[in-house]
Amino acid sequence: MRNNKTLWIVAVAIFLLGSTVWYALALSPPSLSGTGVQVIKTSSGTKDGGEYLIEYGKGTYGDIEYEVLAWIVRYPPSEMKDMGYHLSSWQVNSLISAESHVGMYIEDALMVGKSNGTEFYFFQQNRTLTLENSVSKNGQVISSQVRERLIKLNPEFVYIRYAVFNNYVIVVEVFGHWKSLTVKNPQDKFVRKTCHQDTFNRTVCDETFRAKEYESYKSSIGPSKIGVMGKSLGGVISRNVLKAVINHIKSSPSKPEVIKVTVMNGEGKGVDVKSGYLGKVPFTEEDVKKGLKLTLLFSTFDENANVKSYSFSYSGPGGPASGGAVVFNDLMEFYSFMANSPNRTLAYTYSGWVSNASGGVVVQVYIPPGKLKAGPFQVAVNVNDGDGGTKAEVSWTFVPKGTEGNSTGYSVRITAPRDGATLKQIFDGYFTMSLLADVKGSGAKNLYAVVTLPDGSKKQEEVMGGTVADIIEISDPAAKGGTVRVALYGTVNGSKKLLASDSARVSFVSKEVPGDNIDNDLDGLVDCDDPDIATCNACIQQKKLEWAESLMNRHIAYIQKMMEVSPNMRSVYEIYIGHLHEIQDKYKDDPDRMVKEMNDYMEAKVYANQKINSYLSIFKDDPEKRHRLRLIAEKYRYDPIMRDIKMKDFIYRNAQSVAESTAITNAIIAGVIEPPQWLVGGQYGSGGALDWAHFIASNFEKIGDMVKFKGNAKVKMLRTPATVYLVALDAKALMDQARELQDMNLPENTKVSIIVLDGATKIGKLLDPTGYFGNMADATLGAIVNLRKKIEERNQGWFTWNGYVLHETAIPGIYEDYETGKKFKRVGGGWLSMNLVEVKSNG
Repeated sequence: MRNNKTLWIVAVAIFLLGSTVWYALALSPPSLSGTGVQVIKTSSGTKDGGEYLIEYGKGTYGDIEYEVLAWIVRYPPSEMKDMGYHLSSWQVNSLISAESHVGMYIEDALMVGKSNGTEFYFFQQNRTLTLENSVSKNGQVISSQVRERLIKLNPEFVYIRYAVFNNYVIVVEVFGHWKSLTVKNPQDKFVRKTCHQDTFNRTVCDETFRAKEYESYKSSIGPSKIGVMGKSLGGVISRNVLKAVINHIKSSPSKPEVIKVTVMNGEGKGVDVKSGYLGKVPFTEEDVKKGLKLTLLFSTFDENANVKSYSFSYSGPGGPASGGAVVFNDLMEFYSFMANSPNRTLAYTYSGWVSNASGGVVVQVYIPPGKLKAGPFQVAVNVNDGDGGTKAEVSWTFVPKGTEGNSTGYSVRITAPRDGATLKQIFDGYFTMSLLADVKGSGAKNLYAVVTLPDGSKKQEEVMGGTVADIIEISDPAAKGGTVRVALYGTVNGSKKLLASDSARVSFVSKEVPGDNIDNDLDGLVDCDDPDIATCNACIQQKKLEWAESLMNRHIAYIQKMMEVSPNMRSVYEIYIGHLHEIQDKYKDDPDRMVKEMNDYMEAKVYANQKINSYLSIFKDDPEKRHRLRLIAEKYRYDPIMRDIKMKDFIYRNAQSVAESTAITNAIIAGVIEPPQWLVGGQYGSGGALDWAHFIASNFEKIGDMVKFKGNAKVKMLRTPATVYLVALDAKALMDQARELQDMNLPENTKVSIIVLDGATKIGKLLDPTGYFGNMADATLGAIVNLRKKIEERNQGWFTWNGYVLHETAIPGIYEDYETGKKFKRVGGGWLSMNLVEVKSNG
């Protein structure tokens, strides 16, 4: 199969996609140059309402040969609300593709790794060897015995990365195998055949299993030995390809679209209409007397998010008017303006709408008192971008009420459900809707109503006593919401006629379900990010598992640093990494135990030795004292607590001066004689442990179990030729220090090692938004400065509310003001319209 992979990939694509129409996709194939992938074949087509493009390529890294399959699927803007569903569908396709490639089921994987947006599987093929003992004479077999031996060989891995970008689903699959470990004919390699003539002139042949050769081979293909290597390579290649695809989408020409127009009323509710002519709209004498203020929201979509500006024009009563849209940079300011807009015709928008794929512009038309009259009304919007722009308009004809052509005089008005109502499920997927509509008018016979539900299904209802009433059951609605329409029919002059209609918008809201990657209750928060279920057992378990796995990554990063420092120990350190993965697999259902086992393992195998080496480095210029200190370490090697006490005591008693003794004593008391364990690689290379001890003794003190700054300082800094060491009180202090670092005119790649006395976990995640936990020893000056910029732009969780600049604390749903430290609790609303109340502590 591997010799004709291009044929295989086409076969799998046809199997997965079924009958398709092949044509040129709107998106041209992205270049994968620089990703480590050489593109071999590209195909395109359609499936389930989306246009897809497949790129298949190959590459080599050392002993690993790999193949890459990139699926790029483009959906129309109307499918944006269902991108989670589409992603899950393509995830299933990717697993089918993976199983077809390796010829085994996912359940057969010997090593599995899953995280947010990635999946990794490590396989070994199962093969059966036949061992035959035979006796023959003159070419004829007289007797034969056959035995079988099951072996594992030919390691392979599959790495899958998937993502949603605007209206695209992107799935990248990496299939890899090791050239030197691939055995094409195991019978020849692991079976030895010997033949001899016996005393009866017969040929006796024996086949024996080469156990020693196989055990040697087996030891080289274990998951803990090479699986980590495959996972690392698959992660890098798939990340490179995903980044190349997204960059290509951003740079590809794409004209914006106006996907809908919403006519808003004074209460902020609206009715969606299509662009174009809407017909006749009646007005009353009261409308003429008071004047009208009409608000229209033009919703737009631009795949590559390069809208430059919006402009509008209006003709009709009180017009004409035209101009560019006013842009508000603050969302709260935008909504405040919408609620208290001036009496004039204008357009306005929010800067976030301009810069994102999904956007829009509000056009407000003001018709002063006495200006409204019969005649045409037209609003046009121009969306301007670098790819040509687009234009949409809405128009109608104003006519005096009573002249719009309703000869029967019938009307129908829905009183329940109200417009914009939210229907909550009774139980899983089951909803009921109370329908009530008032019917007025006379002259027609055989009245009945047709109710159209959001999914398009229809139901006929009787009209009794001027009322349409029913309780409608809805199970597993296909859409999250839509329009309920009641159309009134009757017989007039012997013919059936539509007499009147009314509609109301409703949405279906189910309870939030952890783990399905869907915003079930439509509050803008998905799964365990929703405070409604954040404390459920599943979410608590998920957070614990995320913490445990992030701790494992932190330990592995430490070991990888040690590989760089001591390359001759690489094989030993790779075993340590493999053991960590084994602990992860063993205790994946018990995160607390996983953390304990990993910490115990690392303390015994790695950290204890590092601490001993750090103590020994203090006497690097005094071999005799260094030797005596080593003897203490060896004497108490089975008693780590006593070993630490004795070594610290020796350091204190044998320091070179009284000043150094005092500094070391204070540092020991503070509990920070050495930098944190994750500050790996040369922490004593510039200035030694005594410099660090002086720095700690001069600037910090220990009160109870807490280490605090002396005086009122919030940030302390230690400069060495290679690194800037920062110790910050909290996140705000660290961000304030970013300005001073920027003014030092150091290179952006200057290494900055950070210790945050409060909130280290939070800052670690901010410095690395991909989720890699907390290795703040690897920060750079540029990363810290850029982080501050991001926080100032409120792109990393900071936002304004009622004059406060807030961020979420470690407790879900509790937010803290950047300047005052005041805390607020989220009591409702979505991300764009949170409802918060001030609390004294953590709620």
